[in-house]
Amino acid sequence: MTTLNTKTCLSVGMLACFCLPPVHSSEPIPATACTSRATGAIELSVHDHSPLYAEVEHSPALSQRLADALAQEGFAVTADRAAAKAVLIFRGDIALTGGPSYSKGVKVGIGDAVEKSLQATKEGGEITRGDLVQAVAGLAINKAALGSALSPFWRSLALGNMVSVLGEATGFNAAANKTLAGDPRGVCLSRCDDWKKVTQTVYLWISLQTGESNKEIRVLTRAFPEVVSPETVLDRGLSDGLAAIRIVSSVELRPN
Repeated sequence: MTTLNTKTCLSVGMLACFCLPPVHSSEPIPATACTSRATGAIELSVHDHSPLYAEVEHSPALSQRLADALAQEGFAVTADRAAAKAVLIFRGDIALTGGPSYSKGVKVGIGDAVEKSLQATKEGGEITRGDLVQAVAGLAINKAALGSALSPFWRSLALGNMVSVLGEATGFNAAANKTLAGDPRGVCLSRCDDWKKVTQTVYLWISLQTGESNKEIRVLTRAFPEVVSPETVLDRGLSDGLAAIRIVSSVELRPN
């Protein structure tokens, strides 16, 4: 009987080890945990590109903030795309792969993720610690500190529920990195140090269309921690995208 109990306890102990959830935290990952690469450049001119239509695809909240940031720099911004002299578009995706929660991978448009995150925060009335950090950053960091031509228009938005939104896209709710019932992948056999880590990637494209001309910036930002913090990766990607935009006078514009 003692032998049976010992074996049973040992089996239960081994099962508990295999079912341990990934590391969870309400703290966002540090920006230094991200790697990012931007290609291309865009030059904006108040004289040559006004009236300007600006949009972050599928996100009215981000689109309005982008328009406000451009207006602060002197651009005439129009809500009528057909009446615009130039069109500035932000679009992209957030992708998560790996770990027990995202073993099959998930990809959601940036605009959709932001809008659903804002809606979840509004409905739940929950402001996370990460949101508070972002709010302070939004007030303290200006365009000069960021080294960009435009203010970081997304800062101070409450995006702490984004991990919940992306979790729901997988068919279950991984809200706020809560404990899971186990690892659907089974038992780790190799590279176990990375078993719980999640590859978090932001793909961002920024395009400027003027007549027949089209300029584009491409940004690829990635992190590989155990803590899932897509809003941090998005912040780094958008920051690097803005850094590739210059506001110039008309005479400085170069032809294609």
